[in-house]
Amino acid sequence: MNTLDQRRAQYAWERANRNTVVEGYREMVKGAPALIMGNGLMATLAYYHSRTGSNERAAQLVLDDVLGWLARRQIVPADFPSAMNAFFKAGAQDVMRATDETLAMLRWLRQFADAVKGAR
Repeated sequence: MNTLDQRRAQYAWERANRNTVVEGYREMVKGAPALIMGNGLMATLAYYHSRTGSNERAAQLVLDDVLGWLARRQIVPADFPSAMNAFFKAGAQDVMRATDETLAMLRWLRQFADAVKGAR
């Protein structure tokens, strides 16, 4: 059985391989932890959801990556409206758990996005 960190790494590897072909994705992934730490997870997810214009597709992919992982961990649903409603109803500890889990997965995703982009 794989450890949780191995599962995070595998998920991040799959997402990086699929998404780094999209312009701006790597940069969005690299900036995600700072946005979360500065603004909070919910505000960051809302920012990615509302992004239009340049890098709109990259922002949507990062949003999908984060919510997909949190849904896989059974923390919140994978779709944005349901996830936000779940966060509104959650306690502070649950939101912190989701934040910690997101940051842990993003550590892998950042590394792999760079590695995959460099290999192309």
